[in-house]
Amino acid sequence: MPLIARRYGVEVFGELALTTNFAYLIGNIINFGTNQTEIKKVSINRDNKHQLSLSFSNTFWLRMFIFILTSIISIIFIILLCNSYFLVWLSIFPLLIAEIINPIYFLIGIEKVNWITWGNIISRTISFFLIYLISLKFNESILLNLFIGTPILFFYLLIMLFLIKKYQLKFIIPNIGDIRSNLQVNSRVTFNGSVGMLQQSIFLFFIANKFSIYVLGAYAIVDKLLNVFRQIISLFSTSIYPRSSQIFHESKLSWRAFRYQIQKFYIYFSLLTGLIFYNYSENIILLITNDSNEITSYFIKLLSPSLLFLSMNANNVLDFLLNEQYEGMFIVSILILITTVLISYLLSYSIINLSIGWYPLMIESSCFLIYSIAVKKYKLNAI
Repeated sequence: MPLIARRYGVEVFGELALTTNFAYLIGNIINFGTNQTEIKKVSINRDNKHQLSLSFSNTFWLRMFIFILTSIISIIFIILLCNSYFLVWLSIFPLLIAEIINPIYFLIGIEKVNWITWGNIISRTISFFLIYLISLKFNESILLNLFIGTPILFFYLLIMLFLIKKYQLKFIIPNIGDIRSNLQVNSRVTFNGSVGMLQQSIFLFFIANKFSIYVLGAYAIVDKLLNVFRQIISLFSTSIYPRSSQIFHESKLSWRAFRYQIQKFYIYFSLLTGLIFYNYSENIILLITNDSNEITSYFIKLLSPSLLFLSMNANNVLDFLLNEQYEGMFIVSILILITTVLISYLLSYSIINLSIGWYPLMIESSCFLIYSIAVKKYKLNAI
């Protein structure tokens, strides 16, 4: 992130943030909730080769079906309305292909989370050297997308081939009933994940249409910082999911005690990170862009308290998953989506330009409030 902002400016960084947000949104649809629903199956059946092959195959073919469907829709949309976006769509193609073979659910199920960490480090290091060594003169955001997505694709491919060999996984052709069942079960989880991404993407689209590319770039830096923090919390929450599931099914009282300890960690971690962001916002901007930017510095200060609400909400989402209350998650997601659109509209059309900096705090606190009320309504913490 600092290298891109320094070399190409916040304007190109803003364009890149817009396209990568779109790529991750489509990638989440292709994933179709399998990174959440398949973890338990892999964890329970890690010694059953047939069941592992069944889970692996169903996941692969479901994602392939969604990928083909979204690709056809995207191409038709581009041909009819936006020919200029064809190169943009091609540039995110590696990220979309990577999502078909994304093995994260399998690695978490067999408790090899450290592989994910090392894979991210290696792929991002390769991306860094590609960006550092190759100086771009035109179509910067498009080529940067390729530099970011291609190493991820090769990492996922290598891991998938290794898992196939180690666990003797086979591609089993699913029947129509299995596909229909997976579509029904995962649709609500997918919608929930998409809404989580739309919280940021929708607002970026509003900013892109209302404000200058400079303001978009300034806010995109804040969006990226928030996204990094969200990924850390998500990775931690996902890594403890197998253990949480085991404790939850053994004793709900033990789960509440375990949940309390996790929540304390989230609070301390988010408060510490928030204080760093608030007190060193100017230093952070200088590190990223090699230039002072009062607008972005102000946005980062406003971002700080939102980290607390974001982290504390992770356990609310976990409560829904452990109770398999997917219908409740679907309703909550609809409410959050409506809230996202309303806040985005109000802030982007405000007469005060800097008011857009309040968005992270407003949306994250709203999400936490909606989820907390829903947890009580569905009695998900009842013993």
